[in-house]
Formats: sequence, C-alpha cells, structure tokens
Amino acid sequence: MKIAFFWTGEFSKNILKWILEIKDNYKESIEPCLVVSQPDKPKGRDKIISNTPIKEFALDNNIKVLQPAKLKNNEDFFSDLKKLNLDFIIVVAYGKIIPKEILEIPKYGCINIHWSILPKYRWASPIQESIKNWDILTWLTIMYMSEWMDEWDVLKIEEVEVDNVDKTFDIFRKFEKIWPKLLLNTLFWVIDWKIKWIPQDNTKATYCKKIEKEDWFVDFKKETSFEIYNKFRAYYKWPWIYTNYLWKKLNLEEISIDNQSRQESGQVWQVIKLENKKIWVICKDNKAIILEKVKLEWKKSMSIMDFINGNKNFISVIS
Repeated sequence: MKIAFFWTGEFSKNILKWILEIKDNYKESIEPCLVVSQPDKPKGRDKIISNTPIKEFALDNNIKVLQPAKLKNNEDFFSDLKKLNLDFIIVVAYGKIIPKEILEIPKYGCINIHWSILPKYRWASPIQESIKNWDILTWLTIMYMSEWMDEWDVLKIEEVEVDNVDKTFDIFRKFEKIWPKLLLNTLFWVIDWKIKWIPQDNTKATYCKKIEKEDWFVDFKKETSFEIYNKFRAYYKWPWIYTNYLWKKLNLEEISIDNQSRQESGQVWQVIKLENKKIWVICKDNKAIILEKVKLEWKKSMSIMDFINGNKNFISVIS
C-alpha cells in the first residue's frame, strides 16, 4: 500500500513517527513514499528559514519531500504524483485546498482526518471551538475528500473524552494514541470493501472559522471567568490568549479559575493582589481568573509575581 501524506505541523510529524513504528505489524506492506509539506517559512525575529517539522522528520527517515508553492494548475506536480502509483493520499491540516486533479490520482482516493464529529465543526479550528463550547467529548473523523471542504462521506468516527482542564495540546496527545492504528485499519478496510461510507447530513452542519487575532483577545469586562478559562485552554501554546497593558500585548501563559463569587472584592477588570501572593482579575460574572505566568510583548515569560515586582501599577486594588 503506497501512501502520500499532505501534512505540515508538529502533530503530523508525531503521527508519521507512529505509523513508521507500527507498519511492520501488518501482513500487507505499507509504504509511506512521499510527504507533501508547505514551503519552508522564515521564523523568529531574525526571519531564519526553517524546515517544517514533518519535512525534517521525513528526510531523516529517507522519505521523499515535495513543497509546491501552489497546487492549482501545477502540472509538473500532478505528474510527479502520478508516477508514484499511489493507493492513497492522506491529508491532515495541510493548509491548502486540494484540487480535483489531485483527488483523482490515488487508486482508492484521498482521505482526510478531521478533529470533530462531522458535520459538526467543519473547517479550520474544530478542537478550539469544542473547548470554547465546554464540550466533554470530541471525535476523530476519517472521511473521503472532495472539492468541498469537510463535506464528503464519513468512513470512521472515534470518540475521545475531554477533561475540564484539557487544552488543545492535551487533546492532540490523546488523538496521537489512537490515530495511526485507526487510520491504517481504515485504509485496509477500504481496500477489502469491509467498510461502509456514510453521507453527511448537511442540514446539521456547523462551522468554525480560521483563528483571527481578535479571537484570542481577552476582555474581562465582557467575558465570564469560564469563557476566559476555556479560551485559554483552546489557545494554549498557540497563539496564547492576551490582554493589553500599557499599549502592549500581555500574553496570559498560565492561569487558573476561582469559582467563588468575588462581588465584594472589587470592580470588574480590577487586578487584585492577595496576601497569599495570588493575583486576581475580576471578570464579568464577578468571579476571578488567577494569573500565574505572563509574557509582555518583546519580553521573556515570567511568573506573575516577578512581573508585578517590575510593574507595580499593574495592581489597581490592594486588599
């Protein structure tokens, strides 16, 4: 079974690593023969061009890598794919629309892995949307691909529990444990006609957009403590939630939630320092978010107490 992977991020690298580790457990041959990744991009202040994580891993494991700048009308790229006699193309968070010419190349089709129970949470940020909505379950959906994003037939769905402290990072780790084996089994079921694909009910579709800068901004006057905490869980590590301080971004890198009413402690969006060295911010629901670690724009990450020591005026009420 010859497979090409259209992948880019860190999570994709981890999944390919798992697939390489378990592929010899199958009687039939599994050959990851190509990785297609986004072009390398400059990173950091110095804008140094860096390989994508999946590219680095693929090259270390002698897997061919292609990085086309565009897919549409790219006849040379289409030709390269056809020469491989692919059985499947697997697409995970690649970041570009896959044109019809590519979808028709593999013998058994193009397969997509999506992080929700389709047709719920179609499009760009299903895990983040699920966390923000306080869902206690999420799902892994394996589906056929079409020209219309996240709309084609479903092959397999796997349920995953979400703890009330799980962040996006934690859910991806849970997916990693079940994803490789589930994917490979599904591919063999497709080849052997042992699986039934199920059309989606488009009348029940919901959508989640690409994450924009305003989505991870925190407004303590307009948001409850639970809304802010779930936003923190959704955007942990990337892109972080932030508020403004002295006309600069202040990332809130570690926070926790205080469930008691703090109506008598101060006004909404007042920062309060307690005797036990806790730093609170009063939210819309008169409950508090406890700040633990922050990062001011162009500064290093630091504990909230270290930050307060250098920014005394951050405290608006002393109690």
